[in-house]
Amino acid sequence: MQYSPYSAARSQPIVIDSSVEAQVYGLFALAIGLTTVGVYIGSLFAVTLFSSGMLFLFLIAELAIIFTSSFWMDKSPLNYLLFGIFPLLSGITITPYILSVATGYANGTSILLNALGATACMGLAAGVFARTTRWNLGGLGKALIFSIIGLLVLGLFQVFIPSLRTGQFDLILSGAGVVIFALFTAYDVQRIQNLSRYGANPFMLALSLYLDIFNLFLYVLRLMTAISGNRR
Repeated sequence: MQYSPYSAARSQPIVIDSSVEAQVYGLFALAIGLTTVGVYIGSLFAVTLFSSGMLFLFLIAELAIIFTSSFWMDKSPLNYLLFGIFPLLSGITITPYILSVATGYANGTSILLNALGATACMGLAAGVFARTTRWNLGGLGKALIFSIIGLLVLGLFQVFIPSLRTGQFDLILSGAGVVIFALFTAYDVQRIQNLSRYGANPFMLALSLYLDIFNLFLYVLRLMTAISGNRR
């Protein structure tokens, strides 16, 4: 489905269904809260999770939920159940990375807090920009998708090509990820703003926004460790 916020004359007012929009942001807030719970659970049972291989199973479950989303988004209460399970699992599976930063760097706690603050500020800035600009961000969709594919490909190259495992390349890759997911956040906020005119499932939009912010945090954290990380 194409999303074009200004396909009609620019002077035509956009009528927003505030109740549906509120549902989207409510679901997004729920997802953030459940992610926090997931991180807490992951930290409590870190040894068991890391040694049993359960994290790999959780990752498979996350991918299954995403790839089957078109089948369950409109089916209540299944949509609420799976939408809630996904960020909970995401919080658990991200725990190893968070613990590695907290314990592997002398300033790890500071980096984590700064990354959280920077992500919140960038997400807010992207949202304000999306809601106030007269630019049509709908045309960015395909370019952003291809950019994410490029990030994944470069990430795989970095794993298998030792010469790419350098601080400079990691810095470039992290910076690119921050820019891409900040733009994706603005893109999705504009879609949410105009959902009543162009139609979209609230669960799908909330999940998209959640993934934007989740990945933005990961790349901000990676960027900060590359810039100011002080390994123990």
